[in-house]
Amino acid sequence: MLTTMASHRTSRWLIYIGLTAVVIFWGLNVVAMKAAFVHWNPLGFTGLRFLAMVPLAIGIARMRGESLRIERRDLPALLVCAGCGYGVYQYFYVIGLAHTTAFASALLSSLAPIFTLMLAVALGHERSRTGRWIGAAIALFGVAVFEGAFAGRAAIRLGDALTIAAAAIFAGYNIFASRLLQRYSPTSLIAITLTLGAVMIAPGGVWGFAHQNFARLTSFDWLLLLYAVIFPMVIGYQLWSWGISKIGAGPTSIFNFAVPIVAGLAGVAFLRMPITSYEITGATICIAGMAAAQLLARFSLTSLWTQLVVPVER
Repeated sequence: MLTTMASHRTSRWLIYIGLTAVVIFWGLNVVAMKAAFVHWNPLGFTGLRFLAMVPLAIGIARMRGESLRIERRDLPALLVCAGCGYGVYQYFYVIGLAHTTAFASALLSSLAPIFTLMLAVALGHERSRTGRWIGAAIALFGVAVFEGAFAGRAAIRLGDALTIAAAAIFAGYNIFASRLLQRYSPTSLIAITLTLGAVMIAPGGVWGFAHQNFARLTSFDWLLLLYAVIFPMVIGYQLWSWGISKIGAGPTSIFNFAVPIVAGLAGVAFLRMPITSYEITGATICIAGMAAAQLLARFSLTSLWTQLVVPVER
């Protein structure tokens, strides 16, 4: 029995190590892409990145024996999912990243769960408890602090606005994907929507290539592209899915809040990115709010009031 408990504890530590690696991969990816945009055209970089990721995603699905067959009734939902998760989303996210810091990009794009909550409630897909709204309000207040609203510098950057819009768009992916996952496996859904999204990205990629100065590219720039293809997608998503299968989606999602922290530290270390005190304060409040929205998911002010006022039946 002691051996079993020790083995279980070791297995859990391996899961935590794997998820920590994913957080590092994703945080560094934001910094890698920001560094790449010094010489790469952002849309050209993204087009080439997706051109490389599509066969990898399909290959992983095939290796796992997953079906990539599309049911005709699902095509509209798959197209919306592809647009919100990749096609349209990437235009906003990549151009946003090109016009803001890696830290701001990582923080603001992580607001997607908050927008997902709002969209799900607006569409009547679920009823949200008070705890989630409290967390969402704290997170949005943190964004206001981050943007300098209380430091006399409230002037939202173009890149920040585009990144917030990207996070809102990605909420559509979460909503549609949650329904499609009833008929498609996570691996096959990623492969299908990634492929459809790549088609949407192709026009921007072609335009980016037409305006790309290839003479400026160094071997390091190509290594940054390789990193953006391999680590976040091929390794990161597989480890993330493994973590969800072992400890559940809720505990796994907590690790996602560390991505902006990694991106911020890496941005300072590698890009000499300046960070103000109000940005640090705002980011801390925002991350705390998002974590609270996750951890307080079951808290309901209405339920609590009912329990205090109405006698509990035994």
